[in-house]
Order: sequence, then C-alpha cells, then structure tokens
Amino acid sequence: PVYKVRRVRRVRRPRRWYPLQWSAGLHLTGITTNQELDEEGVAFGGIGGHLRFRNYRFGAELSLDVIGNDFLDGGVRRVSVPMQASALLYLIPHGVFNLYLLAGMQVVFSHVQWDLPNLYTDQTFTQFGLHAGVGGELNLSRHFALTADLRFFGLVRSDEAGDGAHYEGIDKEAVVPHKTSGAQVNVGFLLRF
Repeated sequence: PVYKVRRVRRVRRPRRWYPLQWSAGLHLTGITTNQELDEEGVAFGGIGGHLRFRNYRFGAELSLDVIGNDFLDGGVRRVSVPMQASALLYLIPHGVFNLYLLAGMQVVFSHVQWDLPNLYTDQTFTQFGLHAGVGGELNLSRHFALTADLRFFGLVRSDEAGDGAHYEGIDKEAVVPHKTSGAQVNVGFLLRF
C-alpha cells in the first residue's frame, strides 16, 4: 500500500489585544469639598492633562489640573493647581472597556485673591495629600479611548514659608482649611502611542 503524508498547518492563535503602553490625554475636572465659605459650598471646575504608562495590569499616571472659582459674589477668587502621581491597577485589563483602581499622592498650589470692602490683597497656599478612586477606559480604537474616573482625597495645608499667615477679618479655616477632604470627577480622552 502507498501512504500519502500531508503536512498539517499550524493555526496561529490570535494575539490578545491590549492597549499600547504610553498615552496622553486631556480631561475636564470638577471638585467638591467639605468646606463652606459663608454658608456657600466650595467647589471648583477646570481642565487638566495626564500622562500614563501601562504594562497590561499595572500602570502609573502623572496629572496636572488648573481649577478655580469665585465666591462671595466675586469677592474671593481662588485658583488651584493640583499635581498628582497615581498608581493604577486594572481589574479588567483587556477588551473594549477597562476598569481600574487608582491611588496616589498630590500637592496643590492655590492662589487666593480677596476683593472685599475692608480687604484687597492676595496670598498663596500649598497643600499636600493622598487620593484614591476608581475609573474606566472605553477603547474606541487601539490608539484612542474615552476615560472617566472618580477620586476621593484628603489634604493638609502647609503652614511654612508664609503660608500660615492670614489677614485680620478673614477666617483662615474658611479660605484654605488646615485639613480638607472631597471628591474629584474627571471626564476626558487619551491618545495611545
């Protein structure tokens, strides 16, 4: 008998899709705090940017925001610049939707300007703190994703280098409290490369 030998082709398994390692993006941000200024809640809005590095399940992020608001009918104007460094843990690391946890530290630089009948001056404050939260990425392509996250934070004011000097007639705890906490919501997009 004659036997024919056939070559069997190996079927390559499709490679699991995963996002590229580096990404940069922009986001809109909103912050609310446990602080009140003359019975008016202290909240801020602004824009920010972030740079991320990701290795499948783990990642890191650096972000910079510029936020601000006016209070007491424009009598108090505050602009803050939070700088955050975060570690990310992806619970759902692949697929169209990626879910992650995040935690890290931040430093916040704030400039407060008073334009009141009895006071016209300005002052700069610095705060340090920690944050943690949860977020998600909606991958519209390998290079583009929509992103959103919710972060809870706690901050302590630095009273060094003149930051602790306050003006008469101004409640220092109302302007920049020694301790404050709150929540931050970011909604934006990122580009992977």
